[in-house]
Amino acid sequence: MNRFQGYEGLVRWTPDWSPSPIPNVAEAFEIGGGGRSYTFKLRKGMKWSDGKPFTADDILFWYEDVVRNTEITPVPPSWMVVGGKLGTVTKVDDLSVRFDFTQPHGLFLAQLAQPGADAPVRYAKHYLSQFHKKYNDRIDDLVKENNLSDWVQLFQNKGGSDEDSVRYGIKSQPLLHPWIFTSPPRGGSSHAIAERNPYYWKVDPQGRQLPYLDRVEYNFLQGDNTNTLTLMVLGGEIDMEDQFFATPENKSVIADGMEKGDYRLYATSPTEANEAVIQLNLTHKDPVKRQIFQNKDFRIGLSHALDRQEIIDLVLLRQGKPWQAAPRPESEYYNERLATQYTEYDVAKANQHLDKAGFTERDGGGFRTGPDGKRISIGIDLDSGRPIFVDMVQMVKDYWEAVGIHVSITSMERSLWEERVRDNADFDATIHRFGGGSGEAVVLDPRYYFPSSGNSMYAAAWQAWYNDLSGEDASAGVEKPPAAAQRQMTLYRQLLLTPDAAQRKDLMAQILQIAAEEFYVIGISLQANGYGVVRNNFHNVPKTMPASYIYPNPAPSNPEQFFIRT
Repeated sequence: MNRFQGYEGLVRWTPDWSPSPIPNVAEAFEIGGGGRSYTFKLRKGMKWSDGKPFTADDILFWYEDVVRNTEITPVPPSWMVVGGKLGTVTKVDDLSVRFDFTQPHGLFLAQLAQPGADAPVRYAKHYLSQFHKKYNDRIDDLVKENNLSDWVQLFQNKGGSDEDSVRYGIKSQPLLHPWIFTSPPRGGSSHAIAERNPYYWKVDPQGRQLPYLDRVEYNFLQGDNTNTLTLMVLGGEIDMEDQFFATPENKSVIADGMEKGDYRLYATSPTEANEAVIQLNLTHKDPVKRQIFQNKDFRIGLSHALDRQEIIDLVLLRQGKPWQAAPRPESEYYNERLATQYTEYDVAKANQHLDKAGFTERDGGGFRTGPDGKRISIGIDLDSGRPIFVDMVQMVKDYWEAVGIHVSITSMERSLWEERVRDNADFDATIHRFGGGSGEAVVLDPRYYFPSSGNSMYAAAWQAWYNDLSGEDASAGVEKPPAAAQRQMTLYRQLLLTPDAAQRKDLMAQILQIAAEEFYVIGISLQANGYGVVRNNFHNVPKTMPASYIYPNPAPSNPEQFFIRT
């Protein structure tokens, strides 16, 4: 929903995604103390969607009564923590607040501009305080009336939750967004309606109040409905969309149907590290598979075994370029070695590296055997909702089996896949995408460059150690990483404390150089430009926009200024 409905934080990205965020809900901001202090001046006269004033007290309510309340927030937002210490928020006056940190917070503004970091301006005190035990002596009665287990569940169900369907989908909850849900997207719903916020605070250059559109309707398709969505596009049933149906193989069909469907195309410029990233589980629970997958020569051999150009020709319809998971050529963080190494399709080199890894023996079926004498087999788990991955992995299987590595494939519904590969020590490998490939996304989402977050599925136990989830405990899925990864983690922590952009760039360059040496994951292709569709009577949609969750398109392109004219 934040991609369209609710991108209204203190600061925001510009439509063209300039490196520095600009004021949004905040009218202005000042940086002090060498990056230790950030003061935000709020806009005079701003109101919540129910007409009540929005002031600094609302931000203080979020900080004092939500973030610092461990019942509601057992783990504080990562962007509020520097050097392991939670920052503080102080009310300067009714229209000013100051965020202070014990150390410089180099990425604070960039992190505030991301989706999900709108929390400081999403908790209306006059509304949510009635569901908070600090402010309501009858809170236990309300819990019983709503058939809930405790006051925290009540608070979260009434809007005090980070879950999208809650944070945007409570009819009575006041928000600062251009549209407010009148028919919310609650669990399993197939349809949702949001209507104009009469107190929305933005105006167009002529002084007319936004948004232009009176209402926005969402249709939710359950499971893998790529074909259904494609047919809806061709039938002219969708005003604007650029996800799920917009695959390379669909582009010619979608382009041919423009006149009949009465729509046009817009371009989405890629910002991700790769079209598809193969991730072997380097912290596998099985010690034998762990030993095999952590062998760099093994991974290099698998990489040389891939005919990337054939995958690009057949699956991506010649749209792409052999590429590892790396910043894009136009990125200021581009590292040629990381991007291009081991991308040559060479079966002889593949076999040489697999032999060098020590796996020279083969079983009766011609497959290589591991240190336990058993056949080396890689099970690849896939999200069935991404058909490109499904098509690619069939070819990957053939390439790897040609050099003696057995492969099995399991395709599953997205929620099952998420459960299977995130923080799970038992899966062998998976394929995913995203990750920072251009702009500030390289720094904000370095998932493939070192084990930095739960999205670093190739080394869940190492990223857990980095993020101090539960101490070093292999049985709990937490493990001290190798020295090279620890060096990257030290550099990234230093980067987070660096307000100077040039110094941050140098630190990130060092992290990427180590990533090139370690070669954690295997990429397939540099992403080509994507596309979306917009009906011909739907206006003010840019001809091109960055495509990224961090951006998060189309929100920074100002959907409140989109309009329909027949």
